[in-house]
Order: sequence, then C-alpha cells, then structure tokens
Amino acid sequence: MRVAERVQISEGGEQRCLSSIAVWLLILPLFLPWSDGKYDPTTLVFPTFLHTYGVRKATKFHLFLYVQNRVKVNNPQGIAATRLDSWDDPDSEKDDDEITIYGVNSGENVIIYNTSMTAIDIYGLNERGERRLNAPHGITAAPWGDVYVADTGNNRVAHFFNPGRKLTFVSSVRGDGLLQPVGVAITGDSSLYVTDTGHSRLLLFRQDTLVRVVAQPGKEEGRVWNPTGVAATSKGDRWTFYRDDFVVVVDLDGKRIQKFLPDGTFAGAVYSRDFGYPNADLQYAAIDFYSQVWVTDRANHCIHKFDRHLRYLDSFGRRGKGDKEFIEPRGIAIYKRFGQVLIAEKEAAQYYWIGTDIKQFEAVADSQGYLTVRYFLTEPSFVTLEILNHKKRVLATVLKNVRRAAGDNVERLAGNWHLLPYRIENGQKAYPEKMIRGYPELLPGSYRVRMTISATYSSYKYFHKTVQHNIRVL
Repeated sequence: MRVAERVQISEGGEQRCLSSIAVWLLILPLFLPWSDGKYDPTTLVFPTFLHTYGVRKATKFHLFLYVQNRVKVNNPQGIAATRLDSWDDPDSEKDDDEITIYGVNSGENVIIYNTSMTAIDIYGLNERGERRLNAPHGITAAPWGDVYVADTGNNRVAHFFNPGRKLTFVSSVRGDGLLQPVGVAITGDSSLYVTDTGHSRLLLFRQDTLVRVVAQPGKEEGRVWNPTGVAATSKGDRWTFYRDDFVVVVDLDGKRIQKFLPDGTFAGAVYSRDFGYPNADLQYAAIDFYSQVWVTDRANHCIHKFDRHLRYLDSFGRRGKGDKEFIEPRGIAIYKRFGQVLIAEKEAAQYYWIGTDIKQFEAVADSQGYLTVRYFLTEPSFVTLEILNHKKRVLATVLKNVRRAAGDNVERLAGNWHLLPYRIENGQKAYPEKMIRGYPELLPGSYRVRMTISATYSSYKYFHKTVQHNIRVL
C-alpha cells in the first residue's frame, strides 16, 4: 500500500540583507559546501545567500582577522540577541530584522557585540576593578537596552546598559549572595532569572532586587541541582504566540530540564534519557515565538527541541565542521519575531532560521475504506495536502497553507477527498462512527499523496519541504 518517501526541497524569494548578523559573524564570507543530500535536516535552515552576504558560519580565524588580534576565541559561552528600541525607525520596516548580538568570550573575560550594521566592539579589554569580568558565562539582553551577564568568577550578575552604540557597566547584582552563577534570562516584564549554581537555586530579580527563590536546592523534581542554563518567557514579551509565563532551567549536571511558573510552581520536567541521550551535557536554553524550548548539548554536538510542555520534538545537528554540524555547542539565542537563531560553539558561531521538518509520514487506506495520513512536525507549520492520480494530475487540494501544530498530526479523507468530521478527545482527533457514517469510501485506483510544509515566519518566504507517498486501493 505504501512506497518509500521522496523528499523535495525548494528555495527562493527573500533577498533582504541582515547586515548586523553578517557583521557580528565577522563580515567575511565563509562559503561552505551545500549539503550532498545524505544529511540535511531542516528543523533549522540556512538563510538566503544575500541575507547574510554568504556568511553562515564564522571561525576563530575570522575573528582573529576582524578584531586585529585584540582578542582570540577562548571558551565562548552565552549568546544573546535583541532588537534595540533605539535602533528602530518607526516609519520603516526595512530595519526591523537588524538585531544586536552579544557573545561572551569567557576565557578572555570579554563581551563581543555589534554597535551598528557595520562595526563591532569589545567590552572588557581594559576594564579594572568592579567593571572587570571574571569567567563570565550566560548573557541576556532586553530591547530597551539592559544587558545582564552571569559573572561567574566574581560571584555576581553584572548589569550593563546599551543606549544604542556602547555597552556600559551599571552595577553588580548579588541579591542575598550569589555563588558562581551561570545562567541569566530577562523577560518583557523585566523579570530577571538567575541560576545561582553554587547554591543550587533558581532566583527571580526585578529592578536588580531579589524577589524570590523560585526553586530550592535538591535533586528531586521541583527543586534544582547544579542549575546552569535558563530561559524564560512572559506575557510582557513583545513577540510571543501563547502569552505564556514560565521559566525553564537546565540542572542535574546537564541531564534534566525543568519548567516552573514565576511563583515557583513546578510545571514539568524531562530527562535526557527520556529522549534518547543518557550521556547528554545540556548547556544553554532559549525559547522561541511559540514558547518552544531549545537546548544545546555539548556532549552530543547537537541542539534538542521541545514544545511548550517539554514534549520532545527533534534533535538537530551532529559532530563535525560541515553544514548543520557542531563542535561542542554552547550558547543559543533566538530573535522571536523572525525566527533567527544564533549558536555559539567551541571555536565558531553559526546562524540559522527556524525551519521545519516532517517525520513518520505515512498515507494508508484504512480498515474503514478511508484515507488516513499521519505525520509528525518539528515546528508549527503551514501544510498543503494534495491528492494526485497515477498521471500526476491533481485531483484535490485538501489543505492549502493551513496551520498545523508541532508534534503528531492526522488527517482522514473520504472517497470524495473531503476531510472527515471529528471531535477532540483528550487533545487528539477522534472519529466516532456516527459522525463519519455515510461518507463515501475510496475508489479503487493508484494515487499519490503529496504534502508540502513550511515554517510560519522568515524561512516561509523561501523554504518548503515536500514529501509524498503512492498508494494503491484495491
């Protein structure tokens, strides 16, 4: 009844340039070979060529050249990205995707960031006293200009401000005493979450003042043990689909991700063994427009993706220096509006757009004489579903750019190629007999079921993926 899946990918469209990305990735084009087709996951995809002047990956060699030997790549850690309000021209949309990116170069005790579309700067080269960083790790940035860094070696969070072109030190945030903090995350309502790693706590600050301990020390669920990466979202965020309020934290020596509400209510957990990576070394986390959680895995050289309920969706990447490969990924940042993703690894930085992928695609004539199409999406996607005959002529377009959720999906079609009615039971589609009685069954013949998917932002303009199955109805 089924034949092997055939995947087709096409590109075209978006031609705008994101100069600030190209600048932060060191301006110089690095032309990497395109995939040979043997390994080409599409949960993340490459931006168009002109969007970044061909820059998709920057190495320590390019940094060495661009900053004129002022600093070298030495233990990169956190990365943050935001669109500064001070950069915005309210009368134009042409600059809306020009973002400011901050990267922590921990071994050199500096922060590298772009000051415009054509220049970068470095904080920390000549600072002394309280302004000097010591083994910094996580970093987070807000559109109004606040920047916070987990200054691990100084047992504090360093507060900076960027009015538009220059990162300046503001103050030290210590609360009731921090010990080797690693992660920081700020939300649109000015909530600042900090992993107080040395004390095994998750803390919430507002206006640089400790508000509460969100999670106390402990290895059981609902407590945290050696927490590191942290990411948060709130109703106050400018770009968020669900208006969620929650924080996720990596703990248990990089083997667990937990979710909490701002008041400390425990909301779920997932362990690396649960999604097939018992030896994981989870590092940093980021949350996207759909409140999905992305976490880097240094041990397995990949990025893991979960939905807003911490249900596993996909793992992207593998060890290597080629396309869609990583060497010890660390920091990850997502600009939610357009789905721009930046990932810091051991000696490089990579830039992607959020794409989408389809797994477990199957189309079968079921026992009731109807067509059942099942598929798994790694990203909320626009879906087009077509039925073709043996001459490849389109008989019906069942779905046309209809949004479907990430995760398991199912469509059931009658013999007239209309979707069967259903109701939702326990969050799933159910097809009671009385609802589908009388719908025509499939007619004998050979058919092709073709599905085309695309992400719902940025990459939608140029990337889609098509899969198809042939079936024969007797």
